[in-house]
Amino acid sequence: VNTLDFSAPLSRYLPPLPGEVTQAWSNRIAPPAAWLLEPLAASPRLPVQLAASGIRVLATAGNPIIRFLLDLAAHPPGEADLRAALSDLAIARKDDERLEIHLQNLYQTHCAACNQPVPAEFFTWDGKSGELLAKTYTCPACGDMGERPASDEDRQQAARWSHAEGLHRSRALERVAALDDPDRTHAEEALRLYLPRAVYALGTVINRLDSISTSDERRRCLVALILYALDQCNSLWPHGGERPRPRQLSLPGIFREYNVWQALEKAVNFWVSFSPVAPDGVAHTLWPDEPPENGGLVIYEGPLREAVAEPIDLPFAALAGIIPRPNQAFWTLSALWAGWLWGRQAVAPFKAVLRRRRYDWQWHAEALRSLFNNLRQAAGERVPFHALVPELEPDFLSALMLAAATSGWQVDSFETEKNAELAIVTFSQKKTSRKKSIPADVNFIRRALRQALEKRAEPAEYLSLHASALLALAQKNHLIFSDEAVGNLRKLIHAALESDEFTDLEGRAHPETGRWALSKWQKMF
Repeated sequence: VNTLDFSAPLSRYLPPLPGEVTQAWSNRIAPPAAWLLEPLAASPRLPVQLAASGIRVLATAGNPIIRFLLDLAAHPPGEADLRAALSDLAIARKDDERLEIHLQNLYQTHCAACNQPVPAEFFTWDGKSGELLAKTYTCPACGDMGERPASDEDRQQAARWSHAEGLHRSRALERVAALDDPDRTHAEEALRLYLPRAVYALGTVINRLDSISTSDERRRCLVALILYALDQCNSLWPHGGERPRPRQLSLPGIFREYNVWQALEKAVNFWVSFSPVAPDGVAHTLWPDEPPENGGLVIYEGPLREAVAEPIDLPFAALAGIIPRPNQAFWTLSALWAGWLWGRQAVAPFKAVLRRRRYDWQWHAEALRSLFNNLRQAAGERVPFHALVPELEPDFLSALMLAAATSGWQVDSFETEKNAELAIVTFSQKKTSRKKSIPADVNFIRRALRQALEKRAEPAEYLSLHASALLALAQKNHLIFSDEAVGNLRKLIHAALESDEFTDLEGRAHPETGRWALSKWQKMF
């Protein structure tokens, strides 16, 4: 199963949603018309897909960008409205010229073959030196196309924007955090992901969003177009064929600066070609309004902890969601984008993400532990939590299992999809026990690994053995939360594999890259 799908909105930041697996999974976790809580909405297509299957879904979302993506997934914008929205932008005025012409002129270069003026599709920059390296265009006059070296004129034009960026950056920051706001310095750091020319161009477009008088649906389409451009025009796009999966606020070694107007044009085609979960849309509303009994989506405009505090009294038959990896880039950019699109009032409850810097696996374990504790309050004791865990890796799984086990949850089922790095896990609440947890022990882990290999009767990848060890530790109440718990588990499992009982068939330098077997089998493989 190929879980990576870059055709969905902002999908390079979001956990991949495996299509066939998810459809089969959603059909078995709750009956039609039942209530289901989706506490994360980490992949907005999931709650919409669940709602389209006839389930009544309450999705909690503290991130304003995620809430907007939920709305778009449930009610995809129409082609006519998208094209009309782009036309509204094109004919808007900037001084004495159309906005479309004004923005295209920002990226004007000259064809290397015929010297005619042509708008660049993107410029290529060196992320370390800050040097403008190349330009990519298609010349309508002579047909020359592709990447060509940047000229001195290109560099001079880019430099002019650097000299005049102060006012434009100040205006962009003002929409996110006021001048005396302690979070403004963190917003400034995030804003460095946009080159000066992009800050000016995007700010000009967003100002027109505020001034254009149009219908609610047309405005929603405008926001969808601009959101696409906000992502396309930051500096997190590496130059080359590799699909980016940015998780940190760090520039690629070589990156692209896309033409803002052309990004808006591409946004129309993107949304027109976007394959919705349900072609006719899904009934959706905001809490506390409820959807029809034959299925629909309710969006709670806040995180799960706020929903629990109300509390929300619904007869949930199940809890379900995708467990995401930590992603500083997406959460920080979400705060910037929310402020730019909807103003400071929209980002205020969410602004704390700007100052968050720790996104390691131990932090993630603590965040997931908070999730599991809130889930205990949100649902009855017998309500299961069905979790999809994509992009699986050992420390990610350790963080999840630690969080669940130390918050009163146990694993009822654990499945993995081969070649998909995907786990499908069902948790239930443990019965109250006075039995004290016992720290993990290398000898216990060694026995668990040996039993796992004997049961398989064939070699196993490290990730499979890591999962077997965690499941055994959880079952025997050996998982204890501490400040270094994730790292300590990794060390214990590595130490157990150093026993003469096990052999790495490839003899790799790092235990997590090998394929493991019992030493007594070595001659068989």
